[in-house]
Amino acid sequence: MQPLFDRAYSAHRDGRLDDAERGYRATLELDPAHVDALHLLGVLRHQQGQHEEAADLVRRAADLRPQDAALQLNLGNALKALGQLDKAIERFRNALTLAPAFAIAHYNLGNAYALAGRHEDAVDAFQKSLRLQPTDASSHVNLGNALHALGRHREAVDSLRRALELRPGHAGAHNNLGMALNALGSADEAIVHFRAALRAEPRFVAAQFNLGNTLDATGRHQEAVPAFEAALALQPNLPPALFGLGNALAALGRHEEARPRFERAVGLDPTFTLAWLSLGAAHHALGAHEAAIRAFDQALRLRPDLAIAHMNRGVTLLTLGNFKRGLPEYEWRLENAAQSPNVAALPRWNGEPIAGRTLFVHAEQGFGDTLQFVRFVELAAQRAAHVVLEVQPQLVSLLAPTAQQWRVTLIAQGAKRPHADLQCPLLSLPLALGTDFDAIPARTPYLNAPAMSRRAWRGSLGGHAKRKIGLAWSGRAQRQDNRALPLEALEPLFALDGIDWIVLQPALSDDERSALDEHPRAKNIHRFDARIHDFADTAAIIERLDGVVSVDTSIAHLTGALNRPLWLMLPFAADWRWFVGDARSPWYPSARLVRQPRPGAWADVVEEVVAALRS
Repeated sequence: MQPLFDRAYSAHRDGRLDDAERGYRATLELDPAHVDALHLLGVLRHQQGQHEEAADLVRRAADLRPQDAALQLNLGNALKALGQLDKAIERFRNALTLAPAFAIAHYNLGNAYALAGRHEDAVDAFQKSLRLQPTDASSHVNLGNALHALGRHREAVDSLRRALELRPGHAGAHNNLGMALNALGSADEAIVHFRAALRAEPRFVAAQFNLGNTLDATGRHQEAVPAFEAALALQPNLPPALFGLGNALAALGRHEEARPRFERAVGLDPTFTLAWLSLGAAHHALGAHEAAIRAFDQALRLRPDLAIAHMNRGVTLLTLGNFKRGLPEYEWRLENAAQSPNVAALPRWNGEPIAGRTLFVHAEQGFGDTLQFVRFVELAAQRAAHVVLEVQPQLVSLLAPTAQQWRVTLIAQGAKRPHADLQCPLLSLPLALGTDFDAIPARTPYLNAPAMSRRAWRGSLGGHAKRKIGLAWSGRAQRQDNRALPLEALEPLFALDGIDWIVLQPALSDDERSALDEHPRAKNIHRFDARIHDFADTAAIIERLDGVVSVDTSIAHLTGALNRPLWLMLPFAADWRWFVGDARSPWYPSARLVRQPRPGAWADVVEEVVAALRS
């Protein structure tokens, strides 16, 4: 019988698994209690993926030889393969009770703890494994993974670097080191390691995906696209990679290509909340507003408290002019907003009667938002005993005369707040006041340049053309979004005769300054740069112009508030406050809205403005 077992063992060692299995089974027919045959047949069946039978065979062997640590170890391996982690952990511990210096048992116990999410215990097990085998690269890798899972990223980096010293080119170590470096904010170094992982193992899907994610997160969307595409070539039905590719394409403005990626991601995983959210955003960007609302609805069915989904749904509803449903949803923008000390101690005003009480209204977003929504302060002041309005310091001198006219106390952000009983964010006033689309207060001008600023700019515009037109083609924070034009797109405007162009935007790049200085029509293009100190100066200039051509920025809102002619150049998916379709704005009667006919079509917009100015 022993020669029969020995031949089976030899076949097993040589990789002749069928011969080994026949030999082990023949041995067991002669001796059903042959421990080694039971054990090794179980190991063989584990190798073949037959874990249920493997566990049964090794358990029988362990019952016959309960003091054998190796049997406990291999029974644990079979149970772990079956997903029975608690039972596997028990067997690995049994092995270590029998043989405390059994390094592979410490290692396997660590792996089982990691699978069970018990990362503190996994760290302890891997550290014990490494005390026994300090040059084992796999233990260093898995220790690094457990430390990373615990948020101990610097220690994880040390462990994974040590693994690469021991085994250069270890694809898993490179990938996991990249993840730990990412968590520490070292994205560039992380990218180096993801690429190294792919050189070592070109079909490493996780490394390819992590590379795409990191490139996309650091704004390198163009490079992220092929990385995600490579991951999907290896694993076409991977929803996170489809989602990542869609997001990279959307960031590049390629929403038509992004949309089917999001659709496929939610088709494969209908519970993928963020993919529904991004699908809604893609629909919105393509003008499919009803489809966008349905996608946001689905995201909220999955996660009812997802603030950004509520806010995006609100923005889409507002784009369609649905204030009744849209304004309450738009309030979710405040869900995670930090409150200033001026606000934190005050209860919120939601539209209830406030006669006899003081209301504190505070600006919350950009300059343009304040300029547009400040009109509602006058209405709030008619309901309250008194209103205190807090705005950005750059707007105080402009708004001071209007605030005085409305009998509103005006303060700059950061200043000490006078006594108030209630508070309301500026952009929440329409909701509190019960405003509907048809009741947008559109009386203009509701702002005027202060007298001092008018005097300072009298006779300062220069130029000899019959018309003076202000110009703004991007905003300070908008250079990467769809509201900004490249300077060269404005050439048809500069080619018009009889116009002096007054550059109104305060922030110009060095390249833009050089291009304007060297322009063939530079004598008709006027800049004031540092002479414009605040919005009061800008208002004084605009009041002396024949009109303004602008993208969606604070300059446009200021022009509309001053009731000066405005040609507003809008992207295809314009901000909600410009609604859809109409060339007129309920906010600003003096504005003409010039919309892209399709995403990215700025040339069409500029040509329409040229035609309007010619006429």
